[in-house]
Amino acid sequence: MLPYYMALLLSLFMIQSGFAQEQSKFVSGNVISADDNMGVPGATILVQGTKTSTATDFDGLYKIEAKTGDVLVFSFMGYKTQKITVGENKKINVTMQAETAELKEIVVIGYGTQKKKVNTAATSLVSGKDIQQVASLDVTNALQGQASGVNVTSSSGQPGANMVVNIRGAGTAGKSDPLYVVDGVVVDNGISYLDPSVIERVDVLKDASAASIYGARAANGVILVTTKKGKDGKMNVSFNSYTGFQQVAKKLDLMNTQEYTTIMNEARVNSGLTPLYTPAQVAALPNHDWQDDLFNEGAMKQNHSLLITGGDKKSTIATGISYYGQEGMIGGANSQSQYDRITFSVNSTSEVIENHLKIGENFTLSNTKSSGVADDGIYSNGIRSFLNAAPIDAAYDADGNFAKSTISADVSNPVGSLYYNNFNQTKVNRYVGNIFAELKFLKDFTFRTSYGVDMTDSNYRSFRPVYSLSSSDNNTVSSVTQSGTKSLGWIFENTLQYKTTIAGAHNFDFLVGTSAKKNTADYMEGQGRNLIFTDFEHAYLDNAKDPTSNVVKGNRKDYAIQSYFGRMLYDYNNKYLFSATVRRDGSSEFGPNNKYAIFPSFSAGWNLDREAFFKENAVVNTFKLRASWGQNGNDQFSRTFAYMSTISSKDKTYHFGTGDETLLVGSSPDQLSDPNLKWETSEQLDFGFDATLFTNFSLTFDYYDKKTKDWLVLASIPTYAGASAPYVNGGDVSNKGFEVAVAYRKSFGNWNFGINANVSHNKNEVLRIANNEGIIHGESNLLFQGLDEMNRVEVGKPMGYFYGLKTAGIFQNAAEVAAGVQPNAQPGDVRFVDLNKDGQIDANDKTEVGNPNPDYTYGVNFDLSYKAFDLTVNTYGSAGGQNVFGIHDYTRAYTNNTTEVLNRWTSEGTSNTTPRVTYGTDPNGNYTKFSDLYVQDSDFFRIKNITIGCDLTKLTNKLNFFSKFRLYVAANNLYTFTKYKGMDPEIGFGNTTVGQEWARGIDVGFYPQPRTYMMGLNVNF
Repeated sequence: MLPYYMALLLSLFMIQSGFAQEQSKFVSGNVISADDNMGVPGATILVQGTKTSTATDFDGLYKIEAKTGDVLVFSFMGYKTQKITVGENKKINVTMQAETAELKEIVVIGYGTQKKKVNTAATSLVSGKDIQQVASLDVTNALQGQASGVNVTSSSGQPGANMVVNIRGAGTAGKSDPLYVVDGVVVDNGISYLDPSVIERVDVLKDASAASIYGARAANGVILVTTKKGKDGKMNVSFNSYTGFQQVAKKLDLMNTQEYTTIMNEARVNSGLTPLYTPAQVAALPNHDWQDDLFNEGAMKQNHSLLITGGDKKSTIATGISYYGQEGMIGGANSQSQYDRITFSVNSTSEVIENHLKIGENFTLSNTKSSGVADDGIYSNGIRSFLNAAPIDAAYDADGNFAKSTISADVSNPVGSLYYNNFNQTKVNRYVGNIFAELKFLKDFTFRTSYGVDMTDSNYRSFRPVYSLSSSDNNTVSSVTQSGTKSLGWIFENTLQYKTTIAGAHNFDFLVGTSAKKNTADYMEGQGRNLIFTDFEHAYLDNAKDPTSNVVKGNRKDYAIQSYFGRMLYDYNNKYLFSATVRRDGSSEFGPNNKYAIFPSFSAGWNLDREAFFKENAVVNTFKLRASWGQNGNDQFSRTFAYMSTISSKDKTYHFGTGDETLLVGSSPDQLSDPNLKWETSEQLDFGFDATLFTNFSLTFDYYDKKTKDWLVLASIPTYAGASAPYVNGGDVSNKGFEVAVAYRKSFGNWNFGINANVSHNKNEVLRIANNEGIIHGESNLLFQGLDEMNRVEVGKPMGYFYGLKTAGIFQNAAEVAAGVQPNAQPGDVRFVDLNKDGQIDANDKTEVGNPNPDYTYGVNFDLSYKAFDLTVNTYGSAGGQNVFGIHDYTRAYTNNTTEVLNRWTSEGTSNTTPRVTYGTDPNGNYTKFSDLYVQDSDFFRIKNITIGCDLTKLTNKLNFFSKFRLYVAANNLYTFTKYKGMDPEIGFGNTTVGQEWARGIDVGFYPQPRTYMMGLNVNF
């Protein structure tokens, strides 16, 4: 605030009035900042060519005497100077644009910032404003379609579910999450604790030269999050709020009672059985769409946040508090799918010694409480059971209890099963932040030290009551599980920076630093049975009546990494650009043979528009060529001390001798060792350019070739080894592709228009797997019990490709069956392709039948404003990938299906795509053999967000107290254009098994993303 007061006082003494002219008049208006629409106090307004001047007051208001034709010059430190000619209008309002601090002119890099003009790395920027438009719980969700090269996929539509994020393709068979750095602090387990309204910007580091400063953890890319900070000036208060309701975006077209009974009767006849239902029986049966019971239409979603920022020349502060709440679309009616988060944040700086020593802090505390329904796999997936339930069964009986099935004693009521099997709650307190000090000395040196923490305290509780819904779905003894995890991660970093310019043209920026990080996590779990209470509210271990059956277990995990790094940035007169980075990391995940690794990178650039031969023209305004090469590492996988053969006592009990009932506990190795285990290394080459065309049009292009070497994977071992398989450096993968990003912005009087679009192409191919087969096998039983392997990782193929039989239509008659190689087939059965021409259909005929990795992802974002009104549209799309549509359980005879089955083969010529129906499995294995019948294109184009707003302060003078009072309506996930037959084509789920993280695109009953309608308010004062 101090500079503003000084500017005002000085202006009172400096203002001099020119001689009055006959045409003189008083011109007044408001000067605001484009960053926050707040008034700019202390800005100078000068009548060009005269000594007449004034300054804005505390609210950015001014008044000056001038005549028509005079030129007013508006200036303020840190903002671009503007010149405006006085016309007939006596009121001139000015919006000042930040100069060097403008978001798009600065690139956030590791441990610092750099002017975009001289940056040689491949990065993407998403502003906080663009993130907040999406109204999402998770910041990463808002990156969809707004950052080229970043593929963000939903793992579930359930509130609080994680997003699957891949930067430039999946580069590992293990954990492929990028590294997250928030205000300089490396954080683990994602950034869902952050309130999007406090985000200033998100920078994505995509190529090796950008990310190599983080070396060991940067193989999968880096996402840098910068939160809002206080500024020197007037205190600013912002309140943002929205409330909305959710709807299911798409339901499946399931068969009704008439269709279901017709198919059941036909299936029994085709299987040599008698029909089940007569027309009279069908007429008396109920017609029940279980999706009406599954979805909680109108589930609420809300967010309310308050942010206060301000400061003066010595100190700044930004502090905020927010609440986010969302009911689940599934299970939400019984509060079994719910997410609530409260966050509090504070960022502050203080200049202890003017221009020399500054100290500060950045901290966020979040408290979350969540509950959720099981939505993964086939065994406890409540969604899947609803989609398979027969329409002839009811949800409740006459007494209001969960009804029993009229079909069979082993058929469960999905409403009851969802209710009884999903009593759970997770509470998490997370504290993330750092304290830092910056010392500037000897003119060009800056030393920075920072100590950061990431602390989590989480508690989980679940309860399973006594119930009986069917012979296969019941529980005779109640049980409770309680667990707790306490984790602490700290990171201590020190950097020394030297910046200098030689001969006015050679600009150098040297940085050296050290980093030490350690994580510890303690876990404890207890299980109890036979509770004295029958409700979830009282489900605690103390209330378990059978202490002899109680189970207690726990463990501790440790991780540490030590690093040394250095970087040089150089440019000659902003024309020739060069950077070099090297980092040495040592990780506790590896033994003494390969504990340390070095990760170098280099990049160069050339601003052609700075050359004498590049003549100024109206078409190409700026043009920069870039190239980079570098290596990054990855030490993130699921097992600690993997290089050792560890000892365990778990399940190592035995009775020795006869007559002695004493149970003795022993120990034995539980994993084989690999003392030569070493880092995964990602090596990447990037070529690109940045251009500005026609003044308002920008274009960015990148081509990359990324190879990840020495995968950390589980080895294949014989079953008699006596211990679990070791992790080994077992493979290489290639990701090649290109990215294009374009943007256009223009103002026409009171109209402001902007559009940006991006498209990314990636080709993924496995180059090496260190076993005899060259294969990492997928699991069996993913779609139903008894299904063999249906996805895998294999040399020469994309990661996680779908592995099955190809089909060539339907056998139309007996002659075609006789001419084929399927002895158990009948007319109407699937014709499988004998790929190896050996006269039989078996596993040797299986091949690639689909790829869950899209060829292209893209986004188009549009904004338009006219005076007080604004419109924003965000879209996102994916093309070239496939999903497995596996919601139906073909091993059970009486399950329902979608109406697609009505297009089945019934006689010769009726269908060549959908086989005949049978009661349960059939000898030919039409659906019990995995084939391309399950695989569907997952291409989609989604209208992710539409927002229409109006700032009332621009329409009336009655809201002068506010600098902004904006009302808006918005719709998220408004519509998805797709041919995929499931509820949601965006499926990040594949398999939850450790070592199978590469699996995705498998729909066994996926929790869809809801459509949301909202009303909101943005207020600044």
